[in-house]
Amino acid sequence: MKSGTVAVVGRANAGKSTLINVIVGEKVAIVSPKPQTTRDRILGVLTTSDYQLVFEDTPGFYKSTTELNKKMQKTARKTAKDVDVILFVLDGHSGISDDDLKLLSSIISDVPVIVAMSKTDIMP
Repeated sequence: MKSGTVAVVGRANAGKSTLINVIVGEKVAIVSPKPQTTRDRILGVLTTSDYQLVFEDTPGFYKSTTELNKKMQKTARKTAKDVDVILFVLDGHSGISDDDLKLLSSIISDVPVIVAMSKTDIMP
């Protein structure tokens, strides 16, 4: 059986936790309209007869200078370096911003990146 790890990263409230819950088929991550509900890495596992994927939900990137926020950002960046693939989630409802592009370029390393658009069902 093949296996791999996927870091799910993006801005706060981009839909990362909702996406993981849908992919793994059960509620493994708390979902809330409040930014920074996810404060630490949360694992969701998708197992099929052919493969297993471990999704690592990370705190969203958010402009704040509190110590808690600094710790959460460090967790997200570290997770993005220790996986097989990065799934970068963009909020389709808000659109792609310069901050999204800066964030994306800052996390790109030797790890392949897949970009996903969330909230497409409520796009204007």
